Amino acid sequence: MTYLLDPAWHAEKTRLDDLAAHYDPGTAAVFDRIGVAPGWRCADIGAGGGSVVEMLADRVGAGGQVLAVDNDTRHLQPLAGGQVEVLAADITTDPLPAGHFDLVHARLLVEHLPSAEDAIGAMVAAVRPGGWLVVEDLDWSTVSTVDPPSSVHERVLRALRELFDTISYDPCCGRTLPRALRRAGLDDVGFRAEPRPLTADRERGVPLWEMFVDQLAPHLLGGGLLTRADLDAFHQLWHDGESTGFGPLMVSAWGHD
Repeated sequence: MTYLLDPAWHAEKTRLDDLAAHYDPGTAAVFDRIGVAPGWRCADIGAGGGSVVEMLADRVGAGGQVLAVDNDTRHLQPLAGGQVEVLAADITTDPLPAGHFDLVHARLLVEHLPSAEDAIGAMVAAVRPGGWLVVEDLDWSTVSTVDPPSSVHERVLRALRELFDTISYDPCCGRTLPRALRRAGLDDVGFRAEPRPLTADRERGVPLWEMFVDQLAPHLLGGGLLTRADLDAFHQLWHDGESTGFGPLMVSAWGHD
């Protein structure tokens, strides 16, 4: 698969930590809803910086199991030990233990894969009878909202969409998840969607949004989609102390086998 967000990028752990700060509360609310409990066997697929792995380890306790899976495990290795096992694997080619887990979770993974159906099918196969699958991905339907209107914001969004068209990334993935889980045969499918408000801060800017664009800047510049002046203006926008907008919707969908 093509994955543009380089795990070796100099600020990648900071970006992942910022994502966790924004999105972990919503993930925790879903885990509360389905009742993740001590002793559960869980897998976090595309575990990234490991914040969800730590959350699950705390919930399942010493009698439980958490398998942290990612193509690149550099940020996960410090968590290995006790009930946490770290596995370098790609679920599109490396099958998980069949029918083993009480919970399989993936956040910000399926949207990057060429076949959401295949990825979800692989995760469903790893869930034990009665176990749960939770999938969380973005939907970019809210991102065009910004006040006051901004031409540079529109240029950056247009460039990102053009870039997404060249790879397997699906900016509409979030909205498709409930239907995808039902088609995969899961029962009692539910979902929640939460927009992320963006407020320009004169000092901090909006790190969640700006670091994402910075990560992709070599592709945006190299492909002629943006200029350096565009990127500078984008950063100035989110440091003007006035602009407000929304990041992508985070859609969380769940169902049980």
